[in-house]
Amino acid sequence: MVVLTKNAVKINYDNAAKSPDQLLRSMSSVHPISDGIPAQQRPLNYRWFPSWRFMTSIMLCFCFGCVHLMNSNMGMAIVCMVNSSVTYDNETYPENAAPLLDWSSDEQGYIFSAFNAGLLVMLFTGGMADKFNAKYMILVSVAIASLANLTLPYMAPISVYWAIFSRFLVGFADALLQPAMNSLITRWFPTSERSYALGLATGGRQIGTLIIIPAAGALCSQTKIFGGWPSIFYLSGFIGIIFIFSYIFLGADKPSKQSCITDNELKFITIANQSEDVGKKRTERKVPWKNILTSGAVWASVISLVCHEFPLMTLIMFLPSYLHDVHHYHSTENGILSALPTVSLWFAKIGSSYLNTWLQQNTKWKKDTICKVLNSIGSIGLGVFLLAATFLDKSHAWMAVLFLCLSMASAGLHTPGCQLALVSVAPAYSGAVTGFTFFFVAVSGIIHPIITKMIVKDRTAAEWNLVFYISTVIAIFPIVIFNVWGSTEVQWWAKSKASMQQDPNNKKMSKASKGSTSTPSIDSIDMA
Repeated sequence: MVVLTKNAVKINYDNAAKSPDQLLRSMSSVHPISDGIPAQQRPLNYRWFPSWRFMTSIMLCFCFGCVHLMNSNMGMAIVCMVNSSVTYDNETYPENAAPLLDWSSDEQGYIFSAFNAGLLVMLFTGGMADKFNAKYMILVSVAIASLANLTLPYMAPISVYWAIFSRFLVGFADALLQPAMNSLITRWFPTSERSYALGLATGGRQIGTLIIIPAAGALCSQTKIFGGWPSIFYLSGFIGIIFIFSYIFLGADKPSKQSCITDNELKFITIANQSEDVGKKRTERKVPWKNILTSGAVWASVISLVCHEFPLMTLIMFLPSYLHDVHHYHSTENGILSALPTVSLWFAKIGSSYLNTWLQQNTKWKKDTICKVLNSIGSIGLGVFLLAATFLDKSHAWMAVLFLCLSMASAGLHTPGCQLALVSVAPAYSGAVTGFTFFFVAVSGIIHPIITKMIVKDRTAAEWNLVFYISTVIAIFPIVIFNVWGSTEVQWWAKSKASMQQDPNNKKMSKASKGSTSTPSIDSIDMA
C-alpha cells in the first residue's frame, strides 16, 4: 500500500477525478445533496456559533430537559403524595388539597422501577434509531412522556397500578429518545465536536432536574394550584408540549433535511464524516450484532455506564427522601438543596466535555487516553465523596450537601469518558450500541429502587448509609474495567470500506480491497 504525505494527499485530493460535489452525491443515501449546489472548494472548517450544529445541540438539550423533568419529578412529588411522608405545621390537612395516597414502601419502589422497566424496550428501539427518522422518534418520545404526566394525577388516586403504568410510559419515552439522540449526533457532528455536543445535549437532563425539583418543592407546599402535588405533573406535561411544537419547525433528522443550513456547513459535516460507514442507506444496513456482542470495547462501555448510573440513581431518585429522612429538611428547603448537586453535575459535564475537546486540540494526548483519565477521575470522586457523606449527621447537614455536590460533579466527567465511547466505537451503529447498553442500565434501574426501598424501611440514617455504601463500591469498578478494555476508537467492524483500505494495520481488510484506491478521509488531509 502506498503511504502519502499530507501535502501529497492534498494535491491528490485537489486533482482527483472525483470532485467534492461528486463525493457528496456518492454519499447521498445518507446525506443527499441537491444537484443545484454550485461546485466550490471544500470548506476546511465551519464555525460552531452560529450554526445549525449549535442549534441542534440546543434543541437536543431542551428535549432531554423535558423528558428528564418528567422522570425526576416523581422523586420530589412522592414526598407530598404519600400519607406517611406528609407533615404540616398545624397538623391539619387543608380542605382543598389533593388526596394523599396510601402507598406502601414496596409499592413506591415498584413505581420508581417502572420507569426502568420502560427502558428495557431500548434493546429494540436502539436498532430502530439507525434505520428510521430520529426526529420522529424524538417527537413521539416527548409526546408519550407528556401524555403520561398529564394523566397521572387522575390515574394515581384510582390505583397504584395506574401510577406504575404511567411511569412505565415515561421510561418507554426515554427508550425512544436516547438511541435516537445518539444516532442523530453521529450524523450531525464531526468526531472532534461530538464530546462537546454530547455534553450540551445530555446536560438537558440536569437542566430538567434543576427546573422541576425546586418548582416541585414549592408546589408541594401549597394547595391553591390544582390542590398541590398534581400541579407538578401538569407543569411537566405542559413543558413537553412546548418542546413538541418548537422541534417540529426547528428539528431535522440529518443535515441534508435541514432546509436552512448553508451549503458550506453541509459539506463540512458530510466530508468530515466520510470515513465512517454511512455509505449505505440506513434501511438496508444490517446491524452486526455478533461483532457488538463479542466486542470488549462495547462491553467495557456497558459495564462502566451501569456502574456510573447506579450511584446517580441513588442521588437523583432518592436525594429528596434522603434529605427529608436524615437531615429533616422541609419541602421548599428540600427542593432547593436537592437541586444543588444537579447544578454541580451540569457544570462538570459541560466543563469536562469542553476540556476533552481542548486537550485533543492542544496536547499530544491521544483521544483514548484523555477519555480514560477523565473517566477514572470521575469514578474516584463519585465514590469517595458519596462515602464521605455517610459520616455526617443532621448537625452537619450543610457539609453532607457539599459532599453530594462534589460527588455529582465527579460524575460529570463520565460524559467525555464512557458515554463518549458509546458514540465512538461504532458511529454508524450508535443507536444499536446505545440500546444494547441502556438495556442493562434499565435492568439495574429496576433492581436499584426495589433494593433501596427494601433497605430503607424505617427511614433511618443507618439504612440510608447502607444504600450509599453499596453505591460507592459499584462506582469505583470502572477504574479498572474501562481503563483496561475500554476504547473510543472506531472498531474495525464499524468502519467504512474506504477507511479500512487506508489503514495498513487493519487485519480484517479483505484481499480484494488491497489493490483498490480510495478517496482520502478527512483525518488524512491537512486541516490547517
